[in-house]
Amino acid sequence: MTAPTGYVGAIASIGADDVPAMYEGAKFYSPAVGDANRSSITSWLAGLLDRNGPVPLLRVESLAPETPCVSVCVLGSGSAMADLPPAGDEFEAAVRRIERLEQIRFGAIYPLAAATISALVAVVTAAQLRVPLLDADGMGRAFALIHHTAMHLAGVSPTPLAAVGPTGESVLLEVPSGPRADRMLRANVDTVGGWAALAAYPTTAGVLRRAALPGTVSRIANVGRLLLERTDPDLLVTRLGAITGCRRLARGRIVELEHLSRPSDVTIPAHPSSLVVEEIGDLERQLRIELRSEIVAVFADGALIAGAPDLMCLLDVSRGTLATLDSLEPGDLVDVLVTPADAIWYSPEGMRMVGLISHGIPLAHPRRR
Repeated sequence: MTAPTGYVGAIASIGADDVPAMYEGAKFYSPAVGDANRSSITSWLAGLLDRNGPVPLLRVESLAPETPCVSVCVLGSGSAMADLPPAGDEFEAAVRRIERLEQIRFGAIYPLAAATISALVAVVTAAQLRVPLLDADGMGRAFALIHHTAMHLAGVSPTPLAAVGPTGESVLLEVPSGPRADRMLRANVDTVGGWAALAAYPTTAGVLRRAALPGTVSRIANVGRLLLERTDPDLLVTRLGAITGCRRLARGRIVELEHLSRPSDVTIPAHPSSLVVEEIGDLERQLRIELRSEIVAVFADGALIAGAPDLMCLLDVSRGTLATLDSLEPGDLVDVLVTPADAIWYSPEGMRMVGLISHGIPLAHPRRR
């Protein structure tokens, strides 16, 4: 297949030199995730791109509507992936299983989430299959469950899907319900090694034109370039705001960390915890930040000022880098940042799926007040 012209900002492909920026931008959209896999994943991808050449990055509308496409992501525990790193063929194998079942050949790959290392393994898979990567995804950031996608809201089934574990064992699912597929998958992830390469949401480029979120892969590349500059934190927030709509909620010192001590709703694979930040400057507010598998709410003197599906993250002011949730310590000086999610997540259906109520916080979102 001849690939139409694509883009990442001003370029048409993702090469080895783009990998560091892709990683940093993907981390911005999944700030809970640590760096345990950074070296192995980035080296793997950069080496693959050096050998196979750059991967074309295409707008969905540049493909013929009937072109078959499939998403990929990492399912399960990042620490398990660090303990049992990929052999290298898991994601390609997951895609091939669906191709054999459906008797088709996919013409493009897209990330289920343009965030976490899932954004990078989508590039890996496209390079291995020698097909283009689409500049689109299903989440626009990281959410906890595989049906937390724009495709699900548009009525696209995640199945048939295939999950391949690091030992080569695989699971193939065909169920009509996205939530049911997620529950069945999670029941098998520990069995196949604690993490799995997932291929899901097989569909066509024509469907993705209305169902996926456009421009999200090029966005993480551009965000990553800014983060790599290690510039003054005030200037960095201003520049991030120009690309993402990001703004600073407050700057302060962490004074208290409450670790995983409360019971959790079993539908979300995380444990509630929180941290307290004492704001510096004129307002001197006390911020309480509620954590699950991500930051889900920020309160200032008891008033809700940001909440899911907003993307909230912490910037280490002294280093000018993102602070992952597993790296926080009392005394750290941090900027509390909030970035709006893609518009679909503020719809009534999106808010029910990934908003505050889904995290057990029955409050009206600041955008609704």
